[in-house]
Amino acid sequence: MNEAIKKSLIQEQIKQDKISTKSLSRKRIEELIIIIDMLAFLLSKDYNLSRDQEELLKNVKLFYPAVRVLFKKHLTSAGFNERNINAICTKFNDSGPRSAPWKPTSSLVPGRPQDGKDGNRINRWDLLEDHKFYATEIDAKLVGVKYFLQALSMEGAPPLPPNSIQNSFIWLLGHPVEPGKYLDPIQLKPISFQRLIENPRSIESGHLTPLDRGGRHIPSNTFLMESESNRIQNNLTLDELLLWMEKTLRRYKPELFKE
Repeated sequence: MNEAIKKSLIQEQIKQDKISTKSLSRKRIEELIIIIDMLAFLLSKDYNLSRDQEELLKNVKLFYPAVRVLFKKHLTSAGFNERNINAICTKFNDSGPRSAPWKPTSSLVPGRPQDGKDGNRINRWDLLEDHKFYATEIDAKLVGVKYFLQALSMEGAPPLPPNSIQNSFIWLLGHPVEPGKYLDPIQLKPISFQRLIENPRSIESGHLTPLDRGGRHIPSNTFLMESESNRIQNNLTLDELLLWMEKTLRRYKPELFKE
């Protein structure tokens, strides 16, 4: 089928079914999977080509909550604690669509740098475009989607129903949504889903090119990683980190580099 015709049919299907953000929570997992698969197809064709930003934004506004609702229902059906699930959802929302504390000083303690206790997170698209935390609503919500899907691709994550949406997000993730497929971008090793469930703070969001170094909060630059990896990377770009690691290793193990 011609892609343009398929897109038109999907858009008409979404309209006819009256799919809205409010209706998503009432959908069964099987219904959510169908909706998400349709939206993933539309976005995969439009996102990188920057077509029709209004239509793209409308689809992203439905896509993000649909993936979030699926994540919650899927983990609940797999027997995970609701409180832990909600903690992860809050974490991904705070680090994806919403910014880190964005004012230079605390509103609680004069002179202290602002932190999460100030409760001042803001939608990234409401910041000025030259702010380092700024992102368009499309990019910010796709980063949030990416986090949910990366979590479902961690080692030990409950697998999605077979032959559903495992391959619908290659354009966004670079791999199928299957347990064990996602690797920490710094250490290149699987991340334990159980670790995320038990302690959401042990898994952090990061940028391969840090925001302080000119990186942007966009899906291609934003990843989940173990807290140790974030500490190792610090404020270095990936290329700078690898060079530093190589120089350090050469000093400790020069024999490894002999030809």
